[in-house]
Amino acid sequence: MAAEIESHQHSLARELECVSGVPIFQQLAHNQMISVAEVTRAIHAQKGQIVFRPDAVSQTLYIVNTGQVRLYHLADDGKERVLRVLNPGDFIGEIALFTDEIHSDYAEATQTTELCTISRTDLTQLVRRLPTLALALLNALAQRLKTAEHQATLLAIPDALPRLAGYLLDLSQSQATTVTLPMSKQDLAAYLGMTPESLSRKLKQLVTLGAITTHGRREITIVTLAKLQAVAPQ
Repeated sequence: MAAEIESHQHSLARELECVSGVPIFQQLAHNQMISVAEVTRAIHAQKGQIVFRPDAVSQTLYIVNTGQVRLYHLADDGKERVLRVLNPGDFIGEIALFTDEIHSDYAEATQTTELCTISRTDLTQLVRRLPTLALALLNALAQRLKTAEHQATLLAIPDALPRLAGYLLDLSQSQATTVTLPMSKQDLAAYLGMTPESLSRKLKQLVTLGAITTHGRREITIVTLAKLQAVAPQ
């Protein structure tokens, strides 16, 4: 069993640093951001530790300050399906504002991670007092829904090669540029509904086609945008 994540003594400076890096708080005035920091608490998770698991009641907003957290679901056959990877500034759990939702997924730290947390009670009070925050949360939820719908569209493509090409086009914003994968290749494979071995083969195919080059574990250069677009779903 994974060890419990650690809570840390409240430090206004640490919490202010955390919330100031989150897009939904960046439109707030400084005194409003301090109000958010005052109700924020830091927790630490080591690599492999579970932040939350299925069947737990969602009553907390989790914000990644440092490190990384992956959100995944276990299919009936026991295989993991990666839903999202959270990097510094990303958050999860905003559904706690609206309902006593039961988590259906796992959130696991992929490296030593510090998260800032806000309870449902405190988050509700903040939203009532700060209309700017309420609008930012609605916008974030709309963007999350758009991303989830796009992932579902990619996963519906039977061929793994256009699925991968479409993902790389999204990541590069359809520009001939160098991008850094926001997650490990193993997690990316699970995110795209393929095995790590299949992902490796498809990357090599794109290299052979002259569409991309790879550098190290996570860097990919879009060499010929037109070739990548030709493979991607239309």
